[in-house]
Amino acid sequence: MQVEEFEGFGGVEYVDDAALCAQVRAGDPRAFHVLWERHVQMARQCALHCTRGSTADAEDAVSEAMLGLLQALRGGRGPVGNVAGYLKCSVRRAAARITARRQRELPVAELPDRPGENGCRVSAYFDAVCAREAFLGLSEQRRTALRLFAIEEQGAGHIGERLGIAAGAASSLVYRSKEALRAGFLRRHVRPASAECAEVMDRVVASLRGRSVRRYTAAVSLHLHRCASCREGRRQLRDVNAGLPQRGRHVR
Repeated sequence: MQVEEFEGFGGVEYVDDAALCAQVRAGDPRAFHVLWERHVQMARQCALHCTRGSTADAEDAVSEAMLGLLQALRGGRGPVGNVAGYLKCSVRRAAARITARRQRELPVAELPDRPGENGCRVSAYFDAVCAREAFLGLSEQRRTALRLFAIEEQGAGHIGERLGIAAGAASSLVYRSKEALRAGFLRRHVRPASAECAEVMDRVVASLRGRSVRRYTAAVSLHLHRCASCREGRRQLRDVNAGLPQRGRHVR
């Protein structure tokens, strides 16, 4: 039974999570949209608690958990009906990873008051479809920061004022947002055949963008040795990444 068929009987609020999960596994993207709308507020509240009120980190944790849920369902795994419980666990794990990563980050240089002619311009290196998907995959705060920087050409001081954060935090936010956008753009250039392949491609993207985690190296190498499709995906990602701006240097 499709989502629209449920709508004829009083709306999707009467469709239980188990039925929606089954629809996602069957390839219906509308069903996942319903799950998102139903549980995203709960996920955000959980993430805010886990990240001690950091809106940007909470949104990142929610996005990561939701993406994990989608990949799991598409791969035939994931929850059967208790989506809320599954998401809470995923959000907590994602928040812990993000918090640990943030503690290892060093502050970045202050953005100039006005970006120069050679500054980052989203439209310069993203095609229309992948750019839109990658951009919409970012948190609201990151989308706002990129709009202010790349389109309105605002500096860190103004961005921080608009978002209610310090200029230095705004500078770091724009830096992370651009990197997240580039990583999202890369991910949309491959169509993994399975959930395992999707995870490996995510690790490949992280490696290409200079964010690889050493403990995954052996597992990724083994998978690539066995999987011709992922080896081809890695080759494609390398080609695409070669045309993207590389990660900027942190100020020490």
